[in-house]
Amino acid sequence: MFLYFKDKRRIDPLALIVSATFIDLEPLYYFMIHEPLDHRIWHGFAASLTVYPILVMLGVFVVERFFEEELFSAYNSLRLKPNQVRYSLSKIYLCSLVGGVSHVSLDMFTHKEMPYVIYPLANGNPFYIGTSSIIVELAVILLAVYSYLRWWNERFPEASGFEKRAESVISHNKEP
Repeated sequence: MFLYFKDKRRIDPLALIVSATFIDLEPLYYFMIHEPLDHRIWHGFAASLTVYPILVMLGVFVVERFFEEELFSAYNSLRLKPNQVRYSLSKIYLCSLVGGVSHVSLDMFTHKEMPYVIYPLANGNPFYIGTSSIIVELAVILLAVYSYLRWWNERFPEASGFEKRAESVISHNKEP
């Protein structure tokens, strides 16, 4: 979401959120049917660069066209303050591509069992970095905190002037 706060005109929040999270329906499915290997074909660059962004793009396009008022209401209740709700197909596609590829890019360092990361070039996950994956997880946490702070500053702009308030409290507490 940090991309959305950087440029609200070009970043479609729905496409970015859906593409970055729906890819994990695959591990959920395999977990529910008690399969041991949960990151399969959707967690590979072959799918995240081709089929996946197209499917997400079509779904997001339909939602943005037929549920525009509900989506705008949801954005307002989350205090995202969108400039628009309907985006062009090209913007939806690019955000879907970025969301899916970034998800796979982060997962490939943190999940050992991802046999299709660079399929058909190789089978298995040559990018897994073991216990060093904590670095990737910390980076994701920092991006989440950054996104939250950007959202908070937009939601409560008066709260972002902390220094001014602190200065006025200090000057008010000084004895004459």
